[in-house]
Amino acid sequence: MSGVATETLIVGGGLSGLYAALLLARRGRRARVIERAPRLGGLAGAEEFRGIPCDLGSHRLHPAALDRPLFREIHAQTPFLQRPRRGVLLLGDRRVPYPPNALALARAIGLPASLSTAAGFLARAGRRRAFVGWDADRAVTSGDQGFERFVRDRVGDRAYHAFYRPYAEKVWGLDADELSQTIAKKRVSTTRPWALIASAAGRAARWIAGDDEPGDDGPSGSFVYPERGAASIIGWLEAELARAGVPIERSRAFEPGDRDRGPVLFAGDLRDLVPTKLEHRGLYLVYIALPVERVGAAETYYSPDARHWFGRVAEIQNYSPALRTPGETILCVEIPEGAWGPRRDFGQGELLAALLAQLTWAGIVPRGLKPIEVRQRFVPSVYPLYRRGWMAEWRATMARVATMGNIVPIGRQALFLHVNLDHCADIAEAAVDHVLAGLHPAAWIEKAENFLEIRVRD
Repeated sequence: MSGVATETLIVGGGLSGLYAALLLARRGRRARVIERAPRLGGLAGAEEFRGIPCDLGSHRLHPAALDRPLFREIHAQTPFLQRPRRGVLLLGDRRVPYPPNALALARAIGLPASLSTAAGFLARAGRRRAFVGWDADRAVTSGDQGFERFVRDRVGDRAYHAFYRPYAEKVWGLDADELSQTIAKKRVSTTRPWALIASAAGRAARWIAGDDEPGDDGPSGSFVYPERGAASIIGWLEAELARAGVPIERSRAFEPGDRDRGPVLFAGDLRDLVPTKLEHRGLYLVYIALPVERVGAAETYYSPDARHWFGRVAEIQNYSPALRTPGETILCVEIPEGAWGPRRDFGQGELLAALLAQLTWAGIVPRGLKPIEVRQRFVPSVYPLYRRGWMAEWRATMARVATMGNIVPIGRQALFLHVNLDHCADIAEAAVDHVLAGLHPAAWIEKAENFLEIRVRD
């Protein structure tokens, strides 16, 4: 790509696009950003609700994010908060700390059930080896046996039907057998609850035999969070771009003629570039203001239970004390699009009444408590729909992008990724290095296939 025009167009004003633009400007390259929405931020944006900038879903940062240049620089100017993990996993009528520890999980399902699960799990050496290799076995190019078989072979029928299958079907709205093993590798394997139960049961057996001491597995860790929410990262990037003189055009869609002006770092919707069968699922966000100081200490509740429409519920003020209003609290209820489709309204009428009833049954909202205000926002293209065999379509789609000659796809939507914010920053940095080295976009697409292996951290 030597000899290209000095200006680089960045399509998409989310974290990936804005950070790429800033890196280019700091390295002496003229850059320009266009964003089709009236506001910047993408999935890292905010919904202003009752004066509080509420994240578009849960956006905590792993402490390792502070090792990355972008977050290290922001942290030096406006320190991130270090917050304890106080998540809660809802398993039937039980509550388990999240991330889970072994003994808490064993207590949740009861000693007989955990011992039975452990016995079946440990009795099969092949299954043990398969589970130990779960995270090591991450190559998406080695065949796709499907989500159901991949998980059942590693954790057994009991764990699969109790935890993994309902979670996957809630998020993607398909029978689990239609889904790719990629889902398990990228997301579900981060919890490994039944491996922990097996560990706890073995520990309990050793204690009964007098070979071990009782106890728990220690704290669940911590997370890092911007005091004013994830959108403050976008605000920081916008301010830095203004200082660098980088123009940003809002409410400006990408047009075919834009690619004639030089290299394009594309962090928009892949479907705006080329035809593709790749699909996403969206997320309903229902913000509920309640007339109480706080409903609990947990920052996030997780539910794989098919009886709950929601997958996660966050109490906003428990992420940062700055995100609270005296006398009330805000919940962000995440309902995966799944099989619902994109045109439901959970913010009023019978659907809201049913949702509030579920939150009460789950022990999140106190019985009889009525909302002050409710607002819904639907966010499209949150979860890539990894169907079995999706890699063939991904490669065919990227081959079509490569023929365009000057398009470098970055970001979650353009690369069909499910990743964290710090991963988006890493990918943007790698793409800028690629462009400034004068390398061809086709070589970038070959490199980009490695990003499909990134595992989501929660």
